[in-house]
Amino acid sequence: MAGDGKAGRTLRDSAALLEGLRLGGVGVWRWKVDGDVLMWSDNLAGIHALPATAFDGTLSSFRNDIHPDDLEPVWRAIEHTLSTGAPYRSVYRTAPRDGAEPLWIETSGGLATGEDGATYLTGVCTDVTQRVRAERELKRRLAQQDAIAHVGSFALGEEDFQAIAQRAVEVAAEVLDVPLTKILQFADSADHLDLSAGVGWREGLVGHATVGIERESQAGFTLLDGGPVIVEDLATETRFDGPQLLHEHGVVSGISVVIAGEGPRPFGVFGIHSTVPRQFDQTDADFLTALANIVANAARQIAAVEHRTLLVREMAHRAGNMLQLVNTLARQTFRPGVDVDIARDVFAERLGSLSRANYLIAKGGWSRTRFRALAAETLAPFGGRARMSGRDVLLPPELCFDLGLVLHELSTNSAKYGSLAREEGTIFLTWRVEPDGDGAHSFHLEWFDPLRGPSGPGRGTGFGTKLVRLLVERKWSGTIAPAAESGYRLAFSIPLSGPVEGALPQVDAPSVETEVAGE
Repeated sequence: MAGDGKAGRTLRDSAALLEGLRLGGVGVWRWKVDGDVLMWSDNLAGIHALPATAFDGTLSSFRNDIHPDDLEPVWRAIEHTLSTGAPYRSVYRTAPRDGAEPLWIETSGGLATGEDGATYLTGVCTDVTQRVRAERELKRRLAQQDAIAHVGSFALGEEDFQAIAQRAVEVAAEVLDVPLTKILQFADSADHLDLSAGVGWREGLVGHATVGIERESQAGFTLLDGGPVIVEDLATETRFDGPQLLHEHGVVSGISVVIAGEGPRPFGVFGIHSTVPRQFDQTDADFLTALANIVANAARQIAAVEHRTLLVREMAHRAGNMLQLVNTLARQTFRPGVDVDIARDVFAERLGSLSRANYLIAKGGWSRTRFRALAAETLAPFGGRARMSGRDVLLPPELCFDLGLVLHELSTNSAKYGSLAREEGTIFLTWRVEPDGDGAHSFHLEWFDPLRGPSGPGRGTGFGTKLVRLLVERKWSGTIAPAAESGYRLAFSIPLSGPVEGALPQVDAPSVETEVAGE
């Protein structure tokens, strides 16, 4: 330190100056213009996270430590200073190194004339990695928030769900800078996911490709896990294998999140994928989850509007059919010779079953209904003694309504003559949806009562037996399998191609009454 004895003091000791710069994380460099000689202070190697021997006193060694993508803009800034004399400033990344993220270095300086009369470009360097990352993180979050606001506003004013889903995958691809995005929608059969919207997939796949829901696939694992699933390298992933769809498109990294549905059944999966290694983080997953929530809410809102419209249209027809069906049940229950008290109890039970099935289906706007929920509602009085097994499939509303009647008749008979009449007795209900070819499917149901005799549709003569046969075989063109030799087993299949693709077949109560009475 040296001074002139007055109020102001000037630091003139070069060693002290360099020590101050070193402690402040600032390095000094000097390049003799039009040559390859570059000098820098000892701490500049450390600022660049390089060993001291990495710098050999040449401009070339400096250029070698600049990230290839940043070399051109850095040199362009140098040339601008050389041609105009304006101050020099640039921010660049260090060259890639194994196992380490590049550093961000800020350099600034200007032209100066040395004691030898030569022109020098001289200045300082400092590590600004934390600042740059913070700025980029803030910019990333703002971009994601703007994107969420945009998609949310678009969804509020759009009535076409497909348009909303497509906008969501397009925004996800743009903001997260990935080539592949997708929305996978749960199929009604609950045994696979359909690629309903997407960006970057081969032509013809969106709207037609399917993905399995097994734990081995990323989508299936996501559905089971429930939370965001981040993949760094699909080739080394140990939690799942990934479907063929991802491998065929060269996917390396990505994120997938669940799109919630109404109730416990999810709507599907929202996924984004990169074909180069990427390190996605929780912020990216939160952004994708927010988009998935917008998609889920849009699906609910649009479905609600469709349900209300459908419900209004169906109310008149269903009310008439319901009254006629009640009349049919009353006539068949209160037949001559039947004890009035017994008939009244039977009629009340059948009417209650009709009411529960109608409420469950009408609650959703007479739309596709979860068969699991219908079966659980119908068999609720028997608690855990009704063992059910099957995927959470969606079925046409009228089919579910009729299946509710079938389950009521089966459970009523079991409560009188079979397993449900015993305190520890148990019945077994299983179901599945299977493809029949050409895009058609069939619903298969099996009811097994081990403690009841093997009589049933095709052998019995009661109203319940006739009603089951009429609904399955006549109304829905189904097939009832032969009865089992021991216990009581009712197995039948109903084709879904007609009810799913087109209008539901209408069978009015007078027709039902005529068929049953004529048996």
